[in-house]
Amino acid sequence: MINQSLPHFYKEDYLPFHKRIKFFIMEEFKEYQQCPDVHSCLDHLSSLGYELEDELKDALQLWLHHLLHLQFIEKTINAFGPLNIEEVIIHGPSWIQYFGRERNEFYGQSLSHEDYQFALEIFCLKSKVLWNEAAPFQSFQVSLWGETWRATLIHGKLTASQPSKLFLRSQRQSTFEFEDFNVTEGQKDFLLNLIKQKKNIIVCGPTGSGKTTFLRTLLSQVNKREHITLLEDTHEILLDSPFVTKLLATQRPGETLKDYCNYSLRLRPDRIVLGEIRSAEVVPFLLSINTGHGGMMASLHANSAIDAIHRLCLLFQIYGGEIGVNYNEVLKLVCQGVDYIIHLNQKEVTEIMEVKGCEGTTPFYQTWN
Repeated sequence: MINQSLPHFYKEDYLPFHKRIKFFIMEEFKEYQQCPDVHSCLDHLSSLGYELEDELKDALQLWLHHLLHLQFIEKTINAFGPLNIEEVIIHGPSWIQYFGRERNEFYGQSLSHEDYQFALEIFCLKSKVLWNEAAPFQSFQVSLWGETWRATLIHGKLTASQPSKLFLRSQRQSTFEFEDFNVTEGQKDFLLNLIKQKKNIIVCGPTGSGKTTFLRTLLSQVNKREHITLLEDTHEILLDSPFVTKLLATQRPGETLKDYCNYSLRLRPDRIVLGEIRSAEVVPFLLSINTGHGGMMASLHANSAIDAIHRLCLLFQIYGGEIGVNYNEVLKLVCQGVDYIIHLNQKEVTEIMEVKGCEGTTPFYQTWN
């Protein structure tokens, strides 16, 4: 029995054609390692002797566009305005959330649960990414609807009774001005001076606060002749300069952010920029800023500027255990190396904090307005 809330292309009479087309799609992948387009799928039905009436052909075309091109996501992105969308969470075939300056939700079942799962599997196959029950978590860069996105997938087998989920984050490389982050003219001049003086800066904030975007804005003000070594695990920062050395990390031995932090010291950088500090890379990063390297920048998840100091210390203790330093020594390392911490929330700069030093377990700092 077909759910009455499903679109018209799930009529009982159409389902045998769905089955034949999906079989054809998988056979094409097996033989040619590529996905057939919509017209090839319909031509395949014709080659089997089926005469497709216009109504059936139109229904199958719409279904295939959802199945092969995720059109059920694209149509709602276009409705909200592509430039207003920064992140999308597809919670299943019915619920989609959109995040930008505002949060929006869309409800409307465009595919059956079975076809939704099939569409995500095709999406990964087209991107040459292995995603299944044995490899249930994947994250990769993909071009969709004329834009670049970071796609992250969680297989339904990891989420108990829930369907698989797709998370899309826009990699749009638009240049934002300081004013876009509610920065005053005085704060802008202050920040430009920090860049000129090659101060070591941490940009922090919660998820979706605009950390990476603001980091791009800071880097857009760096002298184009400086040699910047940029370290990321996902391609998010595009710098328009021939003097940029970019290293994109993987989880393979010798290719992690921690490895690249160590390698970068041999590349004679004017600046080392770490896309985001999450784990073991904190150790070589903090050691580097305490050996005379200036102008270093990184982003970090933290609830406030002062929280960023304690989070750096905690990460160092977790991942630098073999070094054997206590909290006071790590705090001293952080406060000697980090010059300024900038905190963002909801795409606005909320704190600019100068790190002055520390005594025991107490950091000293000054907040600039």
